[in-house]
Amino acid sequence: MEPDLDDVCFVLGRLSIKNLKSFLDTLNSYCQEFNLTIQGFDERKIMDMDHLLFAIHRAKESFANHTNVAKDPGLEIMRFASGQRQIDKSFSMGLSVGDNKYVFAIFGDLSEPDIVKSMFVDEFQLRRTTLSPLSEKKAYLMAQFGITNEELKAVGEDKLKDLIMERVALVDITR
Repeated sequence: MEPDLDDVCFVLGRLSIKNLKSFLDTLNSYCQEFNLTIQGFDERKIMDMDHLLFAIHRAKESFANHTNVAKDPGLEIMRFASGQRQIDKSFSMGLSVGDNKYVFAIFGDLSEPDIVKSMFVDEFQLRRTTLSPLSEKKAYLMAQFGITNEELKAVGEDKLKDLIMERVALVDITR
């Protein structure tokens, strides 16, 4: 059964992953135990929460219209959030080995979202954080979304978010 993409909570945190496959196996077991879907994103490649919410909206539309590329809702969201049509290219947005900041989107039984978040943080020993300032992640965002310095200069620095949202919007339109 697909999770309700309307019921979502977010957890931001720093996490050290030594073995990605092992971590993903543990995360998958955790999700099955608590009937959750959890998708992790490299925080440096998330403009802001509007970016993720728009990707979730686009993924929800794709499932409703039966135009989804990924069978897994988390991967479909990652595909949109990354601005990539191909699933394998969207993995550049996800979890990786090392000590990194992440945004986790959690879907499932969220009748008590604070408890769900707290349990997740405890289980995976997440060190809670906030979104990094744009100055720290601008280069990552530009690389992720293929935004050149020339393009940014042409529209203005303050339009970076608009360029990213445009790429999320156009994922399935440009083939």
